[in-house]
Amino acid sequence: MKNICAILLLLNTTAFAQSSLPDLAKIKIAADAGDPVAQDKMGERDPAHAETWYRKAANQGYVHAQGKLGNLLLMRYSMAYGLKPAERAALGQEALKWVGLAASQGDKQGQANLASICLEGKLVKQDLIAAYKWGELATRGGSGVINFEAISGQSTRNAAILKMNADQIAEANKQVAEFVPHQQQKSDLPEPDWVEKIKLNGINGTAENRLAIINGRTLGKDDRIILKIGETKTAIHCLEIRESSVVIAIDGLPGSRELKLP
Repeated sequence: MKNICAILLLLNTTAFAQSSLPDLAKIKIAADAGDPVAQDKMGERDPAHAETWYRKAANQGYVHAQGKLGNLLLMRYSMAYGLKPAERAALGQEALKWVGLAASQGDKQGQANLASICLEGKLVKQDLIAAYKWGELATRGGSGVINFEAISGQSTRNAAILKMNADQIAEANKQVAEFVPHQQQKSDLPEPDWVEKIKLNGINGTAENRLAIINGRTLGKDDRIILKIGETKTAIHCLEIRESSVVIAIDGLPGSRELKLP
């Protein structure tokens, strides 16, 4: 009986301690534990690390975070003139992927940004019909409160209208009416940036018994290892070791990929 009372007292004490925490502390604890909703909220409350938090939630398929991440990357792209052309182009393409994925699922931030991208014609070829479509969709289905996404979408749609003829406007309205939010699949997610840090350092042994060195770890065919890359831990499965490359599978990511010797 005493043991039961002690357990109940401990549970009550723990529950009280959790309930007495500030809201931000509760959110931070949940975010650190991997909850994407909490990570998305941390993106709003921790501007200095917003991209990191949004990326964590976005990689788990949380749509709102995908839209926010795409918006941050897009802003960084627009101001990244000091980057090398290839690096800036890669940044723009990653922004486009997240924006497009969020927009296709009905996220208003993504739709407003995609409308602007289609009108501007830099990351994609200018498409007035798409600019109208995504701009109009960004204005719809809100809470009734005026927000930036709705204002931005309306502005982009109107700018597109000024350059469109009657047939183009009719087609755009048709596409708006037919829009159905996309159901996200794992294969839709852009590859996490940490994947690029998985490197093949060398290959040893004979053709019959080759060993690969990946991020300083040695493994043979069919071996599995856990790699820590930054804050991420991931399991790597070695599928095949070739003369100058290795085929691996990464837990949680679809398909396989080939690592080549530098």
